[in-house]
Amino acid sequence: MMNFLFIMPEIIITTSMSVILLIDLFLKKKNKIISYYLIQFTLLFLIFFLIRNFEQITSLNHQDFSTDIFSIVFKTILLSGLIIIFYYSYNFLRYFKVYKTEYFLICLFGLLGMMIITSAQDLLILYLGIELLSLSLYSIIAYNKDSAFSSEAAIKYYVLGAIASGFLLFGISLIYGLTGTISLNEVFQFIYDSGSRDAVQNVGYIFALTFIIVSLGFKFGAAPFHMWIPDVYHGSLLPTTLLLSSLPKIAVFIIFIKLLLQAFIGLFHFWADMILILALISIVIGNIIAIVQTNFKRMLAYSTIANIGFILIGISLGTQESFTAATFYTLSYVIMSMAIFGILTFITINGKAVEEISDLSGLNENHPWQAFLILLTMLSLAGIPPLIGFHAKLFLIQVLVNSSYFIIALFAVIMTVIGAYYYLRVIKVIYFDKVSTKINLIISSLIVSINTLLLLYLGLFPYNLVNLSKFLMSGFFST
Repeated sequence: MMNFLFIMPEIIITTSMSVILLIDLFLKKKNKIISYYLIQFTLLFLIFFLIRNFEQITSLNHQDFSTDIFSIVFKTILLSGLIIIFYYSYNFLRYFKVYKTEYFLICLFGLLGMMIITSAQDLLILYLGIELLSLSLYSIIAYNKDSAFSSEAAIKYYVLGAIASGFLLFGISLIYGLTGTISLNEVFQFIYDSGSRDAVQNVGYIFALTFIIVSLGFKFGAAPFHMWIPDVYHGSLLPTTLLLSSLPKIAVFIIFIKLLLQAFIGLFHFWADMILILALISIVIGNIIAIVQTNFKRMLAYSTIANIGFILIGISLGTQESFTAATFYTLSYVIMSMAIFGILTFITINGKAVEEISDLSGLNENHPWQAFLILLTMLSLAGIPPLIGFHAKLFLIQVLVNSSYFIIALFAVIMTVIGAYYYLRVIKVIYFDKVSTKINLIISSLIVSINTLLLLYLGLFPYNLVNLSKFLMSGFFST
């Protein structure tokens, strides 16, 4: 058993999916809830397994599959997030009578891909994790077969995703051709030993990194490779949009960390400017186009693009402080995204899911607590103190100032002020517009309240998340 302990979490996930799928085949429709509870139990057991065997797992050293503290902590975060997302999703799918166990099993395939990404020390293993995640997302986006928007979104994402995967694979093949290896550590060592003396080799690196960054920019949703995000957010069911906006963002951020810090840090002067350009374009496009959106999910889609721009700013600077700020921002944004979409999954408008911003007109009159929760999430996304969104933006702006990027810091502040408009518009609709629809709650959930109030708690005590971010990044800058 000890020989396989380093991949035991992945083995448990794979085995559980197979067993639950078989069990579900023999369950009557009214008993399908058993499969849901088995899935949740599996995720809880995995968290317990990682914590219980933490020292044993982290003491193992494998060339192609890392089990260090970084990977274990992120796996625990992913598992915890998915438990909450599944809870929101189950209540939504059951209420609208579209619940099927396959939805959650497909999501588990995505989780397996994210766990592989977290531990991968090899470019091909990393690619395998990316494709597992991508294939699961293609499937759940198309889950709502009755919606033309859902089918259109799935086809767009599939075609564009396939092109992006091809770009990534081509970039990896160029790196292999230049270095003769696909191991992240060996690629780093080769670049470090060879330096930048060979002009032809430098051109090869630029080509390879361009293809890789374009692909990751698409996976992350950065402009100008963002065209799929609004359509996919709009066309998907709310639980699917909830998943898309949260955990995969952590996974892609981990890919950036592994590639740029672990393998290509010696090529910083090549990739820094490319990522900074993507960041600035994303912030502008995300904030400006979000202003004119009337569909809630499309507005949040462009909000996502803008927030990804802020994360990319931290990545582009390439310092320990900037990557710590980017990690802090990523984790903060995921919590905020889970909060707002979690709230929306529990609200129905005339018996249907929330679509337009105007659907929530006068929400405060009949459901003041839900209105207050949305108020907190919107203020946090806008960067208003004392919520966590304020500290996320402040941390990045401080890093820019400390690195003497004063113009970019000023630009970030201006765009934050512009972006606040469309968040405040939602608050205005909820509190000041007249009731025009029949708003009901699927269930009054304590978990979604805790999720949202966590934004306030972390805003009042941000150093808990800051210290975690510093701890996660310290291993990449220790030498």
